[in-house]
Formats: sequence, structure tokens, C-alpha cells
Amino acid sequence: MNKIFGKIQITVIATLLIIPLLFPDVYYLQIFSLILVFAIYSMSWNILTYSGQASLGHAAFLGIGAYSSVLLVKNLGFPPLLAIFIGPILAAVIGLALGIIVLRLREWFLAMVTFGFSLIVQAIIVDDRLRFLTDGWNGIFAKPLVSYTSNYQFINYYIIAAVAIGVYIITLIIYNSKLGYALKAIDENEALAKISGINTTFYKVFAFVISTYLAGVAGALYVHGITLFVSPEIFSVQNSFWPLIFTLAGGLKTSEGPILGAFVIWMIWIQLSSFAGYLALLGIGCILAIIIIFAPKGLLELFSRIANIIRGRQI
Repeated sequence: MNKIFGKIQITVIATLLIIPLLFPDVYYLQIFSLILVFAIYSMSWNILTYSGQASLGHAAFLGIGAYSSVLLVKNLGFPPLLAIFIGPILAAVIGLALGIIVLRLREWFLAMVTFGFSLIVQAIIVDDRLRFLTDGWNGIFAKPLVSYTSNYQFINYYIIAAVAIGVYIITLIIYNSKLGYALKAIDENEALAKISGINTTFYKVFAFVISTYLAGVAGALYVHGITLFVSPEIFSVQNSFWPLIFTLAGGLKTSEGPILGAFVIWMIWIQLSSFAGYLALLGIGCILAIIIIFAPKGLLELFSRIANIIRGRQI
């Protein structure tokens, strides 16, 4: 346990818990809630990279989790707090099927398949034959996680933060367990991992299932905790690229990288969007390129180097 929870991990969890105390304004609570949802989404995507896999269509599972959760609440009367965990099971089941089919593909070949799959799912959602269920491009309104009260945004943030901390702890356990070591071995040399007795098929599919389920949870939280509405736009290419951007910026194949990247890039995005509109995407691209050039291992590694330099000077 001491190996999993060090100073950095405790600092991350403590920071997420005290944010509402530092920024109690409703506007900031909404922004930080949104950032945490995308941090969860990015952590789910990052799990794939540990086994040498990548996805450019993770919005498919984000959307499947969102739609399934909303439909459970609307048609079967599930409470949103339960639906956000049960609905994404469908995303995991589909992820299992897709993972078994494409497990022989690696890295960007798999990424292109998932990209195409996201477009297919969107086409299915808007098909007229499913309009009775999904209402096509019109979308569906979603119930909030909790009833509206004077402290609604405060409670909403802590629900999302609790899930984010839970997902963060799951990633820490994965990365420091037998599963994590197996995924690392597969990433470094899959053939050698097989020779060493590692069941590469099982571990790759298992990672895919965990990743798709958590992406579905992020989608369910997004619609029940942020937008209160879901439409086929959730399958957009932009939503497929966000976890890649956040993770690369923060630190690929690290537990804290997706969280750091989501906070930094999203805050920059908000500032750029306020005066540049969709040209802000160009700015984000330039910033990401600068990070990759000067800090190829992400902002987490850069901040770590800066901290070491400061400590060295103090000594």
C-alpha cells in the first residue's frame, strides 16, 4: 500500500477534495466538475496505452455509456447515481467483443479501427429505426445526479470527484499490480512477453474492457452531472481526441498525467475559446506541439524536474 500511495498520490487526492473550498463559486464548480469528467475519460484511455494499444474512437464508449445510462433512467426508472455505473456495462460488453476481434492489431492500426467504430455507432444512434429510443439528432434530456438544492453544484462536484478519485486509485492499483507489469511487458515486447508465459490475449482484452467501461462511466457522468442532455454530438471526433491530448500533455503512461493534462489544457481551452472561438483548437495544437518538443514525457515530468532543481538549490 505504501508503494501505491506516496506524497504525490496523497497530494492529488487532497487537491481534488479541497477545490470546492478554494473556489466555491458555482461557475468554477461547474468548470472543475467538467474537467474531472474528462480526467476520468483520459485515465480510461491511458489504460490502453500500457499494453501498447491506442484508440482514436473512444468517444464511441463515452457515448454508449451516456446513452445507456440515460435510457435506464428514462425507461426503467433507475436512479441516476445507480445508472452511471450500470449503464456503462454495455460499453464494456461491446468493448469486450471489439477487443476480441481486433486484439491482433497494435497501436495505430487499432486506433484507426476504433475511429471507424465511433462513426458506426453514431450512425446507428441516428438511424430512423431507433428514433423511438434515441430520438435521433434531437437527443434526450437527462436527469441530474442529485435534486436541485441550494448546494446542488457543491454536492454534484463531490460526487464526480469521488468517482474520479476512485478511478485514479484503480489506475494506481493496476499500474502497480501483476496486471500492470504484464501490460508493460506486452507494450515493450509482445513476442517476448508470450515466450515468458504471459497470456497476452487475456491481458490486452482485459485492459480494453476496463478502459471502455470507465469511458462509459465518464460519459454517464457527463450527461447526468454536466450537460443534462445527450445527443449524437457526443460521438464527435473532438471528443475522441480530447483524452489523447490531455494524456500526452500531462504524461503518457502515468497515473497523474491525464488528471494534470485535463486541468491545464482545459483551463487554457476556456481562456482561448473566450476570444478565439474554434480557432482555440489551433492554439491547443500549438501548445501540445511545444509540450511534446520540450517535455516529451509530459508536464508531469517537467514539473518533477523543476521541483528537483528547486530542492537542489535549497540544499
